[in-house]
Order: sequence, then C-alpha cells, then structure tokens
Amino acid sequence: MLVSACGGPSEPSVMPELPPAQADVGGGQGSTPPGSEVPQDNPPSQPAPPPTDPPKQPSPEPEPPSRPSPTQPRWPALQTSIPTYELTLSQADYEALHAHIHDPPSQDFSVMGRFTLEGRAYTAELSFRGRSSKTDPRIVKKSWDVRFDKKDRFEGKKNIELLAAWKDSGYLTEKLWYDFAASIGLRASNARYAHVKLHLVQPDGSIITRYEGVFTELESVNKDFLEAHGFDDDSDLYRAGMHDGEMRPPPQESYQEPWDKKTNEKAPWDGLWSFLDGLNRTPPHAFPAFVEEHLELEDYLTWLAMETLISHDLQGDARSYLVYDRKTEKWTHVPWDLNNALSLYNRTNAVIQGVKKSHPLFSFTPYDPKVYELRAERRVFEGMEDMKPGWSTLSTRIYDDPGLRARYAARLRELLDTWFTEENLGPRIDSMHALLAPYILPGPDGKARDPYVSTEHAARSAEYLHRFVRERRAWLLEHLEDIESHGEGALVIDRVGRDASEAFWVQLYNRGTAPVELGGLMLTGHTRLPEQWTLPASTLEPGQVITLRQGAEGAQALGATLDPKAPELALYSADGLMALDVLWLAPLKPGEAYGRQSRGAERFGPQKGP
Repeated sequence: MLVSACGGPSEPSVMPELPPAQADVGGGQGSTPPGSEVPQDNPPSQPAPPPTDPPKQPSPEPEPPSRPSPTQPRWPALQTSIPTYELTLSQADYEALHAHIHDPPSQDFSVMGRFTLEGRAYTAELSFRGRSSKTDPRIVKKSWDVRFDKKDRFEGKKNIELLAAWKDSGYLTEKLWYDFAASIGLRASNARYAHVKLHLVQPDGSIITRYEGVFTELESVNKDFLEAHGFDDDSDLYRAGMHDGEMRPPPQESYQEPWDKKTNEKAPWDGLWSFLDGLNRTPPHAFPAFVEEHLELEDYLTWLAMETLISHDLQGDARSYLVYDRKTEKWTHVPWDLNNALSLYNRTNAVIQGVKKSHPLFSFTPYDPKVYELRAERRVFEGMEDMKPGWSTLSTRIYDDPGLRARYAARLRELLDTWFTEENLGPRIDSMHALLAPYILPGPDGKARDPYVSTEHAARSAEYLHRFVRERRAWLLEHLEDIESHGEGALVIDRVGRDASEAFWVQLYNRGTAPVELGGLMLTGHTRLPEQWTLPASTLEPGQVITLRQGAEGAQALGATLDPKAPELALYSADGLMALDVLWLAPLKPGEAYGRQSRGAERFGPQKGP
C-alpha cells in the first residue's frame, strides 16, 4: 500500500506478513492461588486492644528530579549500547521514495512498511526526511521519518526521526549538543544512536538486507514532546518556516515558507501573531517587561548562551519551534537542527581542518556578518533574487537592551567558567566516540562496518571536538568585553517623531569625541532593507544633532520610508553589511516623538519635538 500526496504505484506492494504482536509480560499484580490465602496474624478471639501509635501512612511518591539549569547542570544518562532498528518495505516502494525526492516539501510522499525492534514489529509509514540531506546527490544514506499507527505506537510515540548525519564526521556533533542542551535545562529533543537495517522485499518474495549504519534518533517536537517535557497538554505548538525564524509578524517575504501549527490546528493563530507583533512593536523602554511577561526569558537567555558556545549557524533554515503554554501563559523557544553549527566537523571538507573558533558574537542579528554573506550567496538562486538579510528580532532586541544583555553575558560567562570546558565535555566526547568506534573505524579488513562513514574523518572526530571546545572557549573569554561594549558606537538614532502634517522626522546624534562622516551611510524604515536610502555627504561634529524630515529639501531631507502602523528604523554602514543602530517603535500619532533620554543615552521614552 502506498500513501502519497502525489500518487504512486497502483498495485499494492508485496510485503511479508507481520509477526504476531507479542503480549506484555509482568508489571501486574498476581492473584492469590486457590488454597494459598494469606494467613492472618493472630486471628483475634477477643477485640484487639487499640493501637498505641497511629497507623503508619504510606510513603509519598518521590518527586521527579528537578530540571537541570545553568547553575545546576546535569548530563543526561550516557548511552552505553545501540539498538538495531529494522525497516522493511518493498523494493518498488523504496524506488518510489527515491523517485519523489525532489517533490515540493508540502507534498510529503510516504509508503507503508514495518518497523521492528528485537522481534517486535509495528506497522509504519515510512518517508525520507530533511531537505539538503534528502536531495543532495552525494548523500546516498538517507534520513527517515517513521510514523506509527495510533493504536500501536513504538514507546508510545507518534513517530521517530532517524537522522543519517552523513556530513557529521564521527556522528558526534548533533547528539553532543542535544545532550548539552538537556544538561543545562533547555527543553530540547532527546537524542540517541541506533543502527538501521533495511529489508527490501523483491517481487519474487525474496528479501535483500542492507546495514545502513549508525543513525541519530531525534525526538520529534509534537504533542508527545509537550507532555514529555512538562508543557501543558493543551499547549499551542508552532514551527517557523524555511528561510525565516526572524520573529516578525506577517507578511513574509516571497521566498519564506509559512509557519506551521502542530497542535490545536483548527484554533485561531491570533496568539502567535500578537506575540510576534509585540516583539516588533513594543518600544525599547517597555521591551524588558514585555519579554518577562510573555516569554520564558531565562530559558531563552540560556539558549542564546548555548548558541554562542556552539557557533550555531543558518538559524533561518533551522525551523525551530515556539510553544505557548496555556497554563503559564508564556512562550518557549525550542531549538532544532543543532548540527547547523560551525562546530560541525564536516566530512565534505579536508580531513585536516582548522577549528572555526571565531564565529562572531550576536549570531543571527544585524550585527552578524554571516547574515549578509548568506544573502549574497543565495541571491543567485531562482526565487531568492530579492532575498534580504535574515535575522531574529527577538535576539537582536535582547542584545540591544543593556539590562538583558548583561544577563545574557552573565549566563555565558557562567557556562564558560563551569560547564563549557574541555574537562567537562572531553570525557563525554570520548565516551560517545568509544561507543561508536567499533562501527565507524576500520576493522581488521581495513573497512568500517558502517558503509557510508569516512573512516579518516571518523578517526579524528573526537579530537576535533576537543579542539573546538578548547579554542572556542578561549576565543570567547578573550571577547567577553565586546559584549559589554556593544551599543557604544558614536552615531545613534536619537529621536523619531511625526509633525502635525503626519510626516516623520528623525534625529541622528554624534555622542562620540570625533567627527562622523554621514555620506554613504544607509538609513532605512525597513530594518531588513539596508539600501532603502543613502545619506548625502555631511559631517556631524561631536555632540551635534542633525534633523531629517520627510518633505524637506537638500541636506535636511529624509529619504527613508517609515510605515506609520509599524514604524522601525535602522542605520547601516556604507556597504550595508553591518547595522550601526536599530530602533523599534509603537505607532506615533501626529505631534508625538520617541527617543533616548537623555541624548545618546541607552534609556528611552516619549519625547517632545525637535
């Protein structure tokens, strides 16, 4: 049988019969056999005397262990054995999966088969998963999504995701970082290794069996995940679209895929749009209170610290999740694709690789050079010609706020001092590598049992991660002061307002000690479109203000276009590859203004006109 959004073979596949389901044994209370009743102690012939002590109460159920945290980190249990998962499907269906590899992501092509562990078989819907891992012709080893029947689920799960991790030399990076996330209290997917055997049923009923190697089984983020990680059962679960993750309300860019809603699908999306609107419309003076009220802020600060530690990259492609917990009435960010990190020892590169230790601070923000490099790389692709620099409003605003930034810096330093150390991570890396070594390193015949691994890379994978932790940590310790100096640039957007005619005006202020050349700098009313308007040549002396107005002429003209319903403003370097200052505002009425209190300060509030 074939299940597909876009058709498939008309004849049912030949499948071996499933073995009968095995009954559970043990776990219940047995009845007393006839004639073996429990004897009474001292059957009374007279009324028993009253007890002198109150009856002993049963011991309370032990409380589950508290979630780890950055101050009390705790590694999850170390995996010491690897289960073998067996996937059975017909040869015809296997070929059909390959034939549909390039289908649009919205058309999830799948076939019916079975999943077996230690003789226990489950009917399963099988499909290839991922984007680049599925379509990259170099990657013969495909990742799998295995979905179970509602009435017969493996470990009670709706589905499991089996990641080929082909690029991850030694298969260490992704599982290590998911374990690390769990160790510091982030609610992220659990990960474990599994062997995968593939049984392909031929038209004549014979079976070809292939060992596909070691996979990383990653816990799906779905309703099962919510329950397992302590969220309210009725929580709303959303997933960001591809090329997004920017935490902006609609409309999206044409090249961005829409958000998905994974639970309560028929309920309105108002909560998500309201939260994203608040992230983008709350003015700076009210922003800390907004995120304290609506976001699990401590968890997000921990995530930002971890993102910095592991050099997380390509966040716009990660398609991370947002959970709205109806009980706490707060949002939680759930990370995904932790292999999108420059800590990845990539087998497509040379065996001898230097560590990418100097990934910039403030990742996935307008202060990250990588977002502009990615834009330049992708604008050559069809449909991406108009791509804008992509980055997170939420992360940017946390880094821009002095108080929130200080909390992030303290969290980062705490982990650098106590947990992100070679002394802590090294033994974990070595134990994981030892578990995998019999399968990914050459045996007596010079070949690895895993048919797809690069043995030369695998042999160096643990040492590479040791070096990454050691060198990344040293680099970050040297650059912690750069976090504190963020936002100390000389030229700032000082005030924004609207006059009686509803036209916008903007004031730039030089709070530095040297003159600033304005000519060539870019000022924009769309924070993701640096080149909207280029400032004409002029010089701003220390302590001097320039007022730019819509409708004015000459040097005082304001060419940037602001949206009255969603005003925002960004000042960029002359090459458009670095934000110098960014400001988000609530809508302003005619005659209202907003800005720094006092000039050049990092405090903001309502202002009078220029």
